[in-house]
Amino acid sequence: MKVLRAIGGFFAKIGRWIANTAWIQPLLIVGGIFGIIFSIPYIKKGIEGLQTDNTDYKYEYYKEHALNLKEDGRADKLLHYLDEYEDNVENIRKEYGAKFFLTFVKKDCPNCKEGVAGFKNLSDNFSSWKLDHSFKLYTILVDKTNDDGEYLAKKILRKNNGLFEKLAADYGEADPDYPLFRNVSSSKKKEMADKIAEFPEQTLTDSNGMETPTTFLIDLDGANTNFSVNGITQIFFNYTDFIEGDRNARSKGAMLRDAWSYKGIFDPEYEAA
Repeated sequence: MKVLRAIGGFFAKIGRWIANTAWIQPLLIVGGIFGIIFSIPYIKKGIEGLQTDNTDYKYEYYKEHALNLKEDGRADKLLHYLDEYEDNVENIRKEYGAKFFLTFVKKDCPNCKEGVAGFKNLSDNFSSWKLDHSFKLYTILVDKTNDDGEYLAKKILRKNNGLFEKLAADYGEADPDYPLFRNVSSSKKKEMADKIAEFPEQTLTDSNGMETPTTFLIDLDGANTNFSVNGITQIFFNYTDFIEGDRNARSKGAMLRDAWSYKGIFDPEYEAA
């Protein structure tokens, strides 16, 4: 108790000294103001850090890039153009761009949540990495419903099922000419091929319509660069499975960069060690 009284008395003396010393009070006020100003960036980073771990915040990122799910809306039109690819290459180029990612996501999908850091890092570093074209990401929110609780994406996925049948036939073979398949373990190759082979059934029978995350890279000029089906040159699911070492934002972004530029394991000439 004596120790506590001594400590209390010490701070009480400091308080009285400050109260009775006119010149120190303005200094404390000014110092406090500057302290608040200089701490704002750190407070902001702390808040952003909390947001980054929040599923709703990350789902908002996908919503910002989401295509309209109405029949004959932008998602429906894109899938139709890809299904009837030969007749619609220029329509895709004009309305969506020559090169872009298309990702199927939903809110309660942990791997979708993880993917946001990669897409944001790729976008932030796109110019410094000197990649071709410009960064474009479109998303289809397979869990979005109307007022009656019906999944909006399901109708357009069913309507354009021919695209998914084509992908299943070409990418879902046992050993297609596809770099990412060639350079993973046999079990992983089979797992990926099986997932692609399930596309037609998923779009017809599953409640949401597609496994998430599923990401396509569409590259209208990439047919001679890599294996290509209706303009789709890459398909991958949880891409972070292919990252060696730390799965931080930069590693995730670099993985997507390699997919975009056909480098690393996405290089047609790549051979696993």
